Amino acid sequence: MTVKKTFSLITLAVVLALPSVGLNGGSVAALSAADVQQVQAAVQADMLQTLNDHRFAVGAPTIGADARVNAAAQNHANYSSANGYMGHFETAGLSYYTGYSAHDRLIAAGWSTSFVSEVATGGSSGTAGVNQLWDAPYHRLGMMHPNSVATGWGYSTLGTRGSTVGDFVHDFGTRPVDVVRSPASGQTGIPTSWSGQESPNPLPAGVSGPVGYPLMVVYSAGQNVTMRAAEVVAPDGSRLPIYYAPQQFEYDYQVIIPQRPLAAGTTYHVRFDITVSGQQVTNEWDFTTAGGSGTVVPPPAPTQSFHAAFQSESAWPTLVPGTSTALTVRFLNTGTATWQKGIVGKQANLGLNGDTLAFAALGMSDGWLSANRLATTSEATVAPGQTGTFTFNVRAPAMPGTYRLPLRPVIDGLTWMEDSGVFMVIVSADGTYHSRWAAQSAYPTLRVGQTSAALTVTFINTGTATWVKGVLGREVRLGINLDDVTWSSLGVGWPLQNRVAAQSEAAVGPGQNATFTFQVKAPSTPGVYSIHLRPVIDGTAWMEDEGVFLIVTVTP
Repeated sequence: MTVKKTFSLITLAVVLALPSVGLNGGSVAALSAADVQQVQAAVQADMLQTLNDHRFAVGAPTIGADARVNAAAQNHANYSSANGYMGHFETAGLSYYTGYSAHDRLIAAGWSTSFVSEVATGGSSGTAGVNQLWDAPYHRLGMMHPNSVATGWGYSTLGTRGSTVGDFVHDFGTRPVDVVRSPASGQTGIPTSWSGQESPNPLPAGVSGPVGYPLMVVYSAGQNVTMRAAEVVAPDGSRLPIYYAPQQFEYDYQVIIPQRPLAAGTTYHVRFDITVSGQQVTNEWDFTTAGGSGTVVPPPAPTQSFHAAFQSESAWPTLVPGTSTALTVRFLNTGTATWQKGIVGKQANLGLNGDTLAFAALGMSDGWLSANRLATTSEATVAPGQTGTFTFNVRAPAMPGTYRLPLRPVIDGLTWMEDSGVFMVIVSADGTYHSRWAAQSAYPTLRVGQTSAALTVTFINTGTATWVKGVLGREVRLGINLDDVTWSSLGVGWPLQNRVAAQSEAAVGPGQNATFTFQVKAPSTPGVYSIHLRPVIDGTAWMEDEGVFLIVTVTP
């Protein structure tokens, strides 16, 4: 697998005005060249140890320093301090210039690599700078990344302030560990707050710190990670309000930030519902903040709780682009509190999981409560044990395709309810896909192990779109209903375990017949076998379920 990366982190926005210690002009003048190198090497070693302490604590492989990477980082620290600069790009002609970018400076130091990232800040010492960088999530990304394979550090006070720089070389072709989480599962002593000072700013516009300590997951080998939903749960069972940090630089991580500082000495439960390289994944773990007793306080028995269980939903529609239809989803109130329409903190809404705005941006919102809230209950109240009905309109996007809406009930301002993996698939197609059963072969009677003659089932195209053989999303196949693979052992040359045949005709226009021809082999046990068949366009839509069956009678 070839992974393309352009990994270049941006500096912290705020420089801390802290007392400087280190290699300033006076101390350098008083030391020999050998002494300077020895002191510098000791500072760099302390910075490397601090980094690896952080990496070890979160389960990332520890990494070594390379003399060339150390030199590149130290050179940029010298440039930054001497010129009063905070950033990653140098200007030729200024003192201590060694290269425009981190990549250029690494080449100048003797190591040519395509994948290099850099972090930079101030700091009262080298180790203080490392710790400050670790707390900032976009900078922590490179520092904790499982694909970081070598590093180098530099600290300088040649000018009026300290400058801390770290460079990282990455190899995305390996997977030393699949995922690294920070804080790690069971990790203690986590800061309760973070200043929120980082550039780019992970917080929404107009929001400033302090906020809660950022929480993040990073995957290896360039795996794409998208957010579905996340939550931070306090010991009393309450969900903390959080910010979702937008992805910058890369797509192999996700970050959430509690909107307010956390409580000291408290254990929190974190849940990330994410999609990793197309697979839905849930990461759940606990961590404990610093201070206090550090003990876990058991949650009190709630007097009222909000919970829901999925019951049913409308059939997934296929729509002409730009047209709209009404859909319904039903959830059972499995909590102890009544859902009350129009009452803040008690009204149950049907939300898009993860608060995604992507579907509204596609124009799919049609009278929704907001860009990520589709509807509230039709009922004025839904008591425990009763069913809430959520009816909403959805408009097919202008771009034909298959769109999957992730649905989850929520009490806004209070809590999300259970994520049951509920979704609604909307197919936007230039025409509609429908069918009606027309005819089929007589049911076969076979001896044990006997292969049938060719069997046929015929359906009429009652939609407005043409069925096209060999074109994904337009070819109609005769499937086993609900993708049941129980009967796969009967298949003789079936395209898939649960697809008995594809249409025989090259194209089947509206009103024309499609023929599906296939064979079955009798199992080794006599009996009567009933196979429920239904036409499907894989990647687009199932068509009508008319209760079509193939009955196979097997005799000794």
